[in-house]
Amino acid sequence: MRDSIRRLFRHRKAAVGGSILLFFLVLALIGPWLVMDPSDLVGRPHQPPSGAHLFGTNGQGQDVLAQTVVGARETLAVGFAVGALVTLVGALIGVTAGYLGRRVDDALSLTTNVFLVIPGLPLAIVLGAYLPSGPLRMVAVLTVAGWAWNARVFRAEALSLRNRDFVAAAAVAGESRARIVARELLPNMASLLGSSFIGNTLYAVGAQVGLEFLGLGDVGSVTWGTNLYWAGNDAALLTRSWWIFVPTGVCIALVGFSLTLLSSAIDELTNPALKAPPAVAAITPVTSAAQAEPQPPGVVLSVRELCIDYATERGPSRVVDTVSFDIAPGEVFGLAGESGSGKSTIGYGLLRLLPPAARISQGRILFDGTDVTALDEEALRAFRWAKVSMVFQSAMSALNPVLTLGEQFHDTLAAHGRTTRAASYARARELLAMVGLSPELVRAWPHQLSGGMRQRVGIALALALEPKLVVMDEPTTALDVVVQKELLQRVLELKARLGFAVLFITHDLPLLLALSDRVGVLQGGKLVEVDTAARLRTDARHPYTRLLLSSFPHLNADDATGPTSNVSLAAPERPPALAALSGGHR
Repeated sequence: MRDSIRRLFRHRKAAVGGSILLFFLVLALIGPWLVMDPSDLVGRPHQPPSGAHLFGTNGQGQDVLAQTVVGARETLAVGFAVGALVTLVGALIGVTAGYLGRRVDDALSLTTNVFLVIPGLPLAIVLGAYLPSGPLRMVAVLTVAGWAWNARVFRAEALSLRNRDFVAAAAVAGESRARIVARELLPNMASLLGSSFIGNTLYAVGAQVGLEFLGLGDVGSVTWGTNLYWAGNDAALLTRSWWIFVPTGVCIALVGFSLTLLSSAIDELTNPALKAPPAVAAITPVTSAAQAEPQPPGVVLSVRELCIDYATERGPSRVVDTVSFDIAPGEVFGLAGESGSGKSTIGYGLLRLLPPAARISQGRILFDGTDVTALDEEALRAFRWAKVSMVFQSAMSALNPVLTLGEQFHDTLAAHGRTTRAASYARARELLAMVGLSPELVRAWPHQLSGGMRQRVGIALALALEPKLVVMDEPTTALDVVVQKELLQRVLELKARLGFAVLFITHDLPLLLALSDRVGVLQGGKLVEVDTAARLRTDARHPYTRLLLSSFPHLNADDATGPTSNVSLAAPERPPALAALSGGHR
């Protein structure tokens, strides 16, 4: 928590917003002792700013500077009190409803929805009429009127957290439901609590000033809202006495601005996707002879000295370091390496799908003589999927859960040219049959398919525009051995039939050696060895490759296979210990 707070105030937005807000908090605390009594009649009404009265006087002859300074105390006190109460009430009700579910959720959600449909202003008027005058009335009115929206937000977050393993572990450990809510769920919503508190405080200040301006507050107190109320009654705008309302208006705007900056800073620090990454070096040409040469003949893809950097607060971090390789038409080229070696980053880099924090800092990606790193947005859209497509690791995440399969095929085809929905559905049926699925699944939803079926749909989508290269990023990781074998055999059949090349990315080295024509081995972002599958099995040169091979004892010279034309994708035999545990049954 201490580190999070330290990072928050190192953030530029947080530093600016926090400085402005701190100024007003100090002003609210000690300012009233530094100015005159705001209720004293000290000058002529509507007196413009002067040496005696820096902000002039209002319609009653009171000092505007004193009213502005003193008004900050109650306004900010009410604002922060309401912000805290609205956040607390909304969080407790929302998290309780989301975690307990069933009847409790039904009752609390119904109550929440009732408060959401009641207009806030009439509710505030009714509550204000029956509550005693004073700042506590404003706190109660704004809390009752504002908690419901927060409850809905926290309920949604609780629904996403209640099925996590750590919540189940707490329940198994015997923790009570109240303790799970307080100790397990709410601490995991710390960023949401912080941003909600800031947002609710902003809501409270604005709502308080608005209600008091309409005369629904205690007009006898000195607040920013009542300052504007009396400015309106004194016809300050009609008499062009701008100094009566401008100072208060500027203070309200600055407090709102500071709270908005703090809220934005919290969002960016807790959600890196919203944070603008630090600048990294743009793509720069290298001067090596290999880079200067054109793409070799008989090669569909040529990667030359590719470097990819991730921007961090400490500077660029290189995750792909001067990688070079070629892929021939119809070839299966495998990339192997441990987690974090940069293999998936290379796959995403070929399609320029890197996250905002990553940049290609050096090198070229040549596809049929075109430098992919130099394509503009329009050319890149035409290149993706039509020339190089991708099968993503998580099929369920890659498929849109609210669209049928046919609609997703139509979206893909329509994005690259004019086509009718009927033509798209016909093409979808053809592609589904091609990957071994029923053509009638065009009407199905992704959740109605098994994992293997969804991955086949991903392959069918990748082939929709007949690309020359398909990047497969760990497409079989979540599948069992039997489904994996069937899927890969289908890929090889389609490759032989359609003639596309494959860049297959996985940490499963035995699978790559059985599937690929050539295999590249990555270590720490560097391509340490590239060779045919057969030679890697029997004559690996790099120590890291030999280390990977030694991790799979069943890989030896006796089971070496040739290229993919004679590929064997049989499931590996189980060790004797596992066979014994299962009673010897297959």
